[in-house]
Amino acid sequence: MAFIEDLRRRILLLDGAMGTMLLSGGIKGCLELANVEQADVVADVHRAYLQAGADIITTNTTCADALCLKQYGLQSRSRELAKAGAEVARRVADEFSTTLQPRYVAGSVGPTTRNLTLANDIKAEELSAAYADVVGGLIEGGVDFILIETAMDAMNVKIAVEECRKIDGEIPIIVSAVLSRIEGRVASGATISKFLEDIPLEEVSVVGFNCSNGVKTAEASLKMLAAQSDKPIVFYPSAGQPMVAVNHFAKDMEALCRAGLLNIIGGCCGTTPAYIESMAKVAQCWRPRKTGKKN
Repeated sequence: MAFIEDLRRRILLLDGAMGTMLLSGGIKGCLELANVEQADVVADVHRAYLQAGADIITTNTTCADALCLKQYGLQSRSRELAKAGAEVARRVADEFSTTLQPRYVAGSVGPTTRNLTLANDIKAEELSAAYADVVGGLIEGGVDFILIETAMDAMNVKIAVEECRKIDGEIPIIVSAVLSRIEGRVASGATISKFLEDIPLEEVSVVGFNCSNGVKTAEASLKMLAAQSDKPIVFYPSAGQPMVAVNHFAKDMEALCRAGLLNIIGGCCGTTPAYIESMAKVAQCWRPRKTGKKN
């Protein structure tokens, strides 16, 4: 796959937050509905990130699963909204893509509203069906890979990966977890080692973290991940609370790239095209993390 080969050659730049941009643009209610009703606004967000230098744009589908959509009465439209989000992103990515700099579309699959390990009001079959609709719509809409992001529960990840593989046996899969405030643990409380052990890692192309609280708080956890897995690593943190200034954010990310820890960098909650633009030079200046042959 071109994407897998590319991330071995250079550090790829992921986009920033979608919700931040849509909300600032006046979108209200269900953000995923904008994929159909205000697709031009979603497309403009994608363009802003590509103009800032992003190699990868993420579909506006983090909450496109039926469980998240239920609060809006839109659960029956999950696959439709996921497909529409993928089609918008694909169209814009193709506008910017060149032979020298291909642009990729990441199909965002969020954590839903249930963690299967803890929830007592949902069965695995229901969660599987929810993931199947989103993944099916994303792949039909033309994404380059599936991004299972903001992951908290290894059981959810396992089911999401299984649904991906039922639909497409070849498409790359990235898994990105949320870190706990306790060093070396993901949000569910599991250690990084346990989380890796409990997900179908052999089916995953890239692992890493997103969201969390800024850049610096994740450094030790990233080093632990690098020591325990030879997979390429993605890291796209939030702007932090309080928000870290653009230049400081980029400087902190550069330190991690200099240390040879990362293959894909970007931003999560609160980040904007300005954050991504500030990291474009960082991505160009440093070599990606060296990975094992099995990747």
